[in-house]
Amino acid sequence: MNTYSLKDISNYIGGNLIGEDRIVSNFSIDSRTINENEVFICIKGNKYDGHQFIEDSLKKASCIVSSRDIPKINLQNKSYIKVQDTYKSLHMIAEYIRQKSKAKFIAITGSNGKTTVKEMLAHVLSDFQITFTKGNLNNHIGVPLTIFSTNQNDDYVIVEIGANGLNEIGPLAKIIKPDIAAVTNIGYAHIEGFGSLDNTAKEKYSIFEYLQNDGIAVINNDDNYTKYISKKNKIFFGNNINFKKKLIQRVKNFPYKTYFSDISKIKEKEFNIRHKEINEIFTLRLNGDHNFLNAACVISISLALGIDIDFIKKKIESFESVSSRLKIHSIHNNITLIDDCYNANPSSFKAALSFLSDRNQKKLVLMGDMVELGEETENFHAEIGNYAKKMGIDEFLSIGKNSEAASSVFGKNGHHFNDAESLKSYLNNNIESSSCILIKGSRKAKLEEYVDFLKKRK
Repeated sequence: MNTYSLKDISNYIGGNLIGEDRIVSNFSIDSRTINENEVFICIKGNKYDGHQFIEDSLKKASCIVSSRDIPKINLQNKSYIKVQDTYKSLHMIAEYIRQKSKAKFIAITGSNGKTTVKEMLAHVLSDFQITFTKGNLNNHIGVPLTIFSTNQNDDYVIVEIGANGLNEIGPLAKIIKPDIAAVTNIGYAHIEGFGSLDNTAKEKYSIFEYLQNDGIAVINNDDNYTKYISKKNKIFFGNNINFKKKLIQRVKNFPYKTYFSDISKIKEKEFNIRHKEINEIFTLRLNGDHNFLNAACVISISLALGIDIDFIKKKIESFESVSSRLKIHSIHNNITLIDDCYNANPSSFKAALSFLSDRNQKKLVLMGDMVELGEETENFHAEIGNYAKKMGIDEFLSIGKNSEAASSVFGKNGHHFNDAESLKSYLNNNIESSSCILIKGSRKAKLEEYVDFLKKRK
């Protein structure tokens, strides 16, 4: 169990400790789950202000971090730390805890694949004591909460960092101060917030600015934004890297002389990776060629940590698919359902369509809207419709305002639906036996409804 002095915490965040110094074990922003010997931080969100729950929190919490005065009569022999800004304090407390940790910290960001990479890496490191980001706790609130959940005996801490716009990754990377940082790729996800792919690359690559002095940057060489990489130790991973490129750098105490991971596809779910002396064939349980790059990213991180390649191979090959990411279900009438509705952007949608195109079945797509694509939203959706036609998809279904552009350009066998009932009716009456249907869209599209509908349909 971690232990911290309120006095030390207060001094670090520049607060004023009211009441006696105490030893506490954890920090929380949820008054409903607060326990004894924990600190409740009053964060003001879009819907709730944590200051409203001070009275309830004082029934259990040992201390409150507040930007408002708390009358001594209400303290009930508890303590509180008065601060100017509780949100800033949340970050500073996480920073303090990070400094106290002896674990190796790995930070992961990117436009696509970061959750898969995080989960796969956690699987590789599961024989060690680890903490890793749960669910989507990867933003300005989620990252500190992940740091709070770390254990003093952790060997490794894996932190996923997400961003919807500019100047979001740097402040979080500053907290983490990673020993290893990875950018999975640069793509069109959240392009509305970034403004351009160039800005996206600058923002994602800002994670490297806060690496430890001997830290290692893990970079997708298939992207064309290496000019934004700071002068750090590096591992490049990607498809058929030119060995003669001046990308290869030596890394202090790294067991292999060069710094690249070169992959090449052998067949479905099988790829070769070369890393100087290493030349290994990996077989994945994951679907989609894009997961070769995700696996290569994980392998590169694991090698940088000094993990044995045979151990890595065993773990990678036993890793199962993350829920709602190209998850295949066999349902009634020999229909194959591909559930990829966790999220969507142009790059990930094309990857899913490429996977679908290899199926030896009648191929259908059900598309929901992709969000946060800015002024080019309609063009991006139309591009998906054209790409589906190019990949030999037989039928294209869409629901949502933006997705209509995709089914429209798809042409004759493109069908748009304005409501759930009409779509379900079509699905119920028109999907032929032995067909394969891909369901994909952004989280806001809530396409899980149609996955469940098809799985329950007799």
